[in-house]
Amino acid sequence: MQYAGAGGPAMAPPPAAPLLPGSVAPDAVGASAGRIPEGFDSEGFLRVAKLNFIRLQAANDARNLDDIREFVSPELFAEIRMQIDERGNAAQQTDIVTLNAELLEVSTEDNRHIASVHFNGMIREEAGAAAAPFDEVWNLSKPSEGGKGWVIAGIQQLG
Repeated sequence: MQYAGAGGPAMAPPPAAPLLPGSVAPDAVGASAGRIPEGFDSEGFLRVAKLNFIRLQAANDARNLDDIREFVSPELFAEIRMQIDERGNAAQQTDIVTLNAELLEVSTEDNRHIASVHFNGMIREEAGAAAAPFDEVWNLSKPSEGGKGWVIAGIQQLG
């Protein structure tokens, strides 16, 4: 299994293909108008989200659980760890050919901020293979109080 990407200011890396439930419904994709608070730095958030997407993919390919733990929720970490264990010693290398990101929504509920980012693009999972499309939504969260940064809380495959 692989990951595609996500992020936000003070947040860490992202994944590249399939992953977890607990995310925004597919019909939320493209519904960004009016769902982002005024003054929110969407451009900066998405720039970091893309960097985190790339970082998470690289950490997953390298089986770097210490790095992954830094920017995902405990529940998502458990799922990723299980997938890496199931993969065993099989080598994995994912090349991100194209990466697009759209901020769908930013909200606050139950003392936490939640952001949903739609990622899509093309990835190559085997050397010399053709690139394949991916399409997913990442849900990120962070406490509304304190200085903790964004973490990836869930990833939903679309399509």
